[in-house]
Amino acid sequence: MKVLRGIWIVLGIAYSSINSLAQATSAPSQKDHHQFYIPSEVSTTNEIHVYIVEVLTRALELTESSYGSFELHAQRESTVQTRQLLNLEKGIADIIWMISNAERDARARPIPVPVIGGLYGYRVLMVKKTDARFSKTLSLDSLRNLVLTQGPDWPDTLILEDNHFSVSRNPYRAGFRAVRNGYADAYPRALHEATLELQSDVTENLKIESHHLLFYPNPLFFYVNKTNTKLAKRIEAGMKQLVDSGELQQLLKQTRFYQQAEDAFAQRTVYELKNTGLSDIAKQAIDKYLKQEAPLEYAGKESTVTSKSD
Repeated sequence: MKVLRGIWIVLGIAYSSINSLAQATSAPSQKDHHQFYIPSEVSTTNEIHVYIVEVLTRALELTESSYGSFELHAQRESTVQTRQLLNLEKGIADIIWMISNAERDARARPIPVPVIGGLYGYRVLMVKKTDARFSKTLSLDSLRNLVLTQGPDWPDTLILEDNHFSVSRNPYRAGFRAVRNGYADAYPRALHEATLELQSDVTENLKIESHHLLFYPNPLFFYVNKTNTKLAKRIEAGMKQLVDSGELQQLLKQTRFYQQAEDAFAQRTVYELKNTGLSDIAKQAIDKYLKQEAPLEYAGKESTVTSKSD
């Protein structure tokens, strides 16, 4: 009996040691702290940047118990989207956010949860204040006879060209100058961006015309390096929690740009365009997370979550 008792004692100690080791390896240690580098803000749409960073922060906070603590560090200067993607591929940035298309979804790993609802799919036209052509509703064919301006590397440029619009390619700020100086007739802008840009001097002598709205499915995703599976799973897990709880919808509805965007739908003719550049991942994310009858809203339940400032 003494021998058996001794065996049981040894087995008990061994089991206890294995169990303790398993618990230690399954939970993040105090040293499991991560520093993530993200893009810096664009001054004309800083409120949108603040919202996106808040969403990312909440997604990472919700997953701290499984993945460890974190810090976010913005890069020193704002960069165009092609440079952000290169920074991600080179390891200079850890997390970026962009409009999805098939090429980007192949080069980087998208987190397939729309960050800002369906807002980036709705485009208003920024035009000269004195342009009388926009004092009435124009047909789609009439709009196609105009010259629009878009960024050289934006998915929107290809989408508009694919829908038979004439597009002049200009960097972001130069697009406003192109309209102001008569080199382009209109600058399609996401409706939540345009209301913020009107508060900046880049839109001097320009206005948002009030009769037209272009629409195409156009989700904004977070992206990580293709090899960073762990970070991708972490952000996706946090984003799913935000959608399912309704907190993501609440965060979006609290923003001023969302509230102003809702008002922009009134008395506008909506022209729906095709987006052949969407990846299968993006199509599935739109179907899963956005309400078809109300594209500005998520399919998760409404939340009564209290914000941290309350």
